Amino acid sequence: HGRIAMLAWLGLVVPDFIRIPGERYSFEAIPVSIDAHNKLNGAVGVNFQVLFWIAILEFCCAKKVFEWNSLECAGDYGFGLAFLPKDEEGQKKMRMAELKNGRLAMIGVASLAANHSVPGSVPLLSGLYAQRPDVAESASPSFCGATRPSAVRRVAEPAALTAARYTTKKVLPAFEWLKTGLKASQLAPGQLVAKQLGGNDVLVGKDQSGTLFCVGNLCPHFGTPMSEGADVIGDIIVCPLHGSSFSVKTGELLDWCPSPPIIGPLTGIIAEQRNLPVLEARTSFFGDDIEVNIDTNAKKAYEADYWKGLLDAQGKVDGTYY
Repeated sequence: HGRIAMLAWLGLVVPDFIRIPGERYSFEAIPVSIDAHNKLNGAVGVNFQVLFWIAILEFCCAKKVFEWNSLECAGDYGFGLAFLPKDEEGQKKMRMAELKNGRLAMIGVASLAANHSVPGSVPLLSGLYAQRPDVAESASPSFCGATRPSAVRRVAEPAALTAARYTTKKVLPAFEWLKTGLKASQLAPGQLVAKQLGGNDVLVGKDQSGTLFCVGNLCPHFGTPMSEGADVIGDIIVCPLHGSSFSVKTGELLDWCPSPPIIGPLTGIIAEQRNLPVLEARTSFFGDDIEVNIDTNAKKAYEADYWKGLLDAQGKVDGTYY
């Protein structure tokens, strides 16, 4: 953990002084700090480069490949640095120094992460690091002929996630095909299984004809989990609480709170009639695994405008959060 923190610290601080010029996924175009992860999300070319260099690092000491199962060789990539001490006492001092530096780096990374989320929250952090990342980046110098992207340009970009974080007006969707851990052959017609995917509560199942589908697990009425007793009739799913029914293909509302008599329709009056969310579901290209196309930013987008007041959170009172 200490070694990872030291690398993370270098990754946070060094780009503030040295940037390789370029566009799109170059070092110059990638924002500093936590936003770098979001910037590279889905960037296949960049992720391939990262994996490629990790592979080189892992295989550069292939002679010790059979020793990697031992913790004695953890982190030893066989570079054979000549300046490292050979005697046991000297190696012990080096390990202690590395341990202390690792602990210090963990504290430093935690401080920068806290300040990134809540600017000014770290008391002893001063200068550009105490400001919001977009302001700090526009004010700090750059070397090696690299021109740091200005804060104005970054905020103006539609995909400027830092701007989205601080304006809390819009979080861009990020759809990914996620595995559910289910096999299509394991599901019988009419069977339903609830899953948490990318922060979303979804329901995977098959209609009576055996066609695979995926819908939101919570009924739009009171947020009742469909997985707790919903019926599948043809290609229609029926809520177990008040009998609201929806098409599993389109999510269209077909009937709203018909049961029990009198009570069901009365409860339906106090809630807005809405369709049931429908998500794309498929089986994997190689195999029988069920995958669902999920917006992994859906929860973040909703919670971007989360707090109404000190004690009242949006959706917690009226139930829309659930």
